[in-house]
Amino acid sequence: MDEVSAAELRRGLDTGESTAVDFATSIEYRNGHVPGAWFAVRSRLRDALAKIGGAGDWVFTSPDGILAKLAALDASTLTGARVRVLAGGTAAWIAAGFALERGTTHLASAADDVYYRPYDGKSQIEQAMKDYLDWEVALAEQIRREPYLSFETPPE
Repeated sequence: MDEVSAAELRRGLDTGESTAVDFATSIEYRNGHVPGAWFAVRSRLRDALAKIGGAGDWVFTSPDGILAKLAALDASTLTGARVRVLAGGTAAWIAAGFALERGTTHLASAADDVYYRPYDGKSQIEQAMKDYLDWEVALAEQIRREPYLSFETPPE
């Protein structure tokens, strides 16, 4: 598996010779990723690569680089394009002093890979929290109505 340094990836991105693909969780990606990197989910790699297209080399990354290596092995069976991995992952990019891009800027996969808590959202956080609490309060009554569930209080 060919690896590139953060400096090599930066040069490749600047010249357009490389396309970065990030396999962080969607929350990690949103919070900071290599500028211009595409977000992808490994289990949907074939569709993600088709959406990204083939412009130059692909350089895969993930927070520590481990998932990127696994995805690169998968990609080698799906494409004839050159696939390399950012040595040390996005952590190495940060350690090299390079800036991160924030937000969901380039999505090759839907950002539905992890459970989003109400406060993980980008908007209407208070309403999402209220909806969750309303659901939770109503849950006890929903359980009481289910004929196959019974909860008894132990005798004192």
